[in-house]
Amino acid sequence: MLAFVLCASNFNAGAANNPNGAVEVAGLGAAQSGGTHFKGNISEARFEMVLWREGGELRGSYYYDKSGSANRLTLRGKIEADGSFTMQEFDSAGRQTGEFKGKWTDDPNEAGASLDGEWRKPGGSGEGQSFFAYEQMVSFTGGPQIVDRQLKESVKPKRLDLTAEYPELTGGANVAGFNQLVKSGVTSSFADFKKQMAQLTAEDIKSLPGGMNNYMDISYNVEYADDDLISVKFLEDTFEGGAHPNQNYYTVTYDLKQGRELKLSDLFRPGAKYLAFVSDYATRDLQSRKDPDSGENLGLAQDTFADGAKPEAENYARWNITKKGLMFTFDPYQVAAYAYGPQTVIIPYAKLKDIARPDGVIARMSK
Repeated sequence: MLAFVLCASNFNAGAANNPNGAVEVAGLGAAQSGGTHFKGNISEARFEMVLWREGGELRGSYYYDKSGSANRLTLRGKIEADGSFTMQEFDSAGRQTGEFKGKWTDDPNEAGASLDGEWRKPGGSGEGQSFFAYEQMVSFTGGPQIVDRQLKESVKPKRLDLTAEYPELTGGANVAGFNQLVKSGVTSSFADFKKQMAQLTAEDIKSLPGGMNNYMDISYNVEYADDDLISVKFLEDTFEGGAHPNQNYYTVTYDLKQGRELKLSDLFRPGAKYLAFVSDYATRDLQSRKDPDSGENLGLAQDTFADGAKPEAENYARWNITKKGLMFTFDPYQVAAYAYGPQTVIIPYAKLKDIARPDGVIARMSK
């Protein structure tokens, strides 16, 4: 599951086009107090949401990226102790325009909360649409802000659609290096996928299900951001025929003070056997997980999936800084069957203190 983490931030109003063709959708910055901020989708429509949870009351607002933050809808509802909630949405004239029913979940294996459920028109009429959203942690104090950018391409002869949403920082020091790194990552993924799809034959294209194109969709999650550091996880969701889409992740953690991307090795003392340590922790954590309904062991990181958790650099290349600890993400099939989806393991910073650099990120996050 891809998670978004708690933040104190504001969404800038309006949407505009930038000079190089990417679309500016929304901003995340400083100065809005309180509230939990989410990014998510209703069906394929992306939205931004802020919620206040006060006892059994739930209130807030949201807007669709396509419409812009000037077109916010108000939310009011109730939430139970187990996280089950119902929220009604209202337009600026006070008319009810829809209803959310779902679950607010705080998973210890994720960096923050998630929402998922169903959105329906008022009165429950018509077919419902599924929604999900994830918390974001952005704790800027007045320097950088995050602007959403979007890229879209189509290759009609190959029935191929490419879409991406990625963050761009404005203001603050050393943001240009981060922006260049992130943008080049997206364009490189597009180029690689188009090259791969160029090999498709006419017969391959003909075999696609009706109304279904090959696609790549890139989305992102800010797992942590402050004035000194930003840590982002990207999801590449692809379909190239077959029984189901595929999901792959990559991550970027950038030191805004030094103006450079951090490697996993930068977090640990020189000579520390950190891969062996994190592999041992992650393997034990994954192997201990049980099905919440049956109580049976899930069999993660065992048998045919044991190699995916071994102390090899590629297995632990997808990592993020979070408030809870150092988080590692494992792609589908890496440590579990596809049906179990991607897996995440969070190692508390206190567990890493003996091998962490005394003046590094882990020491700072432990304070």
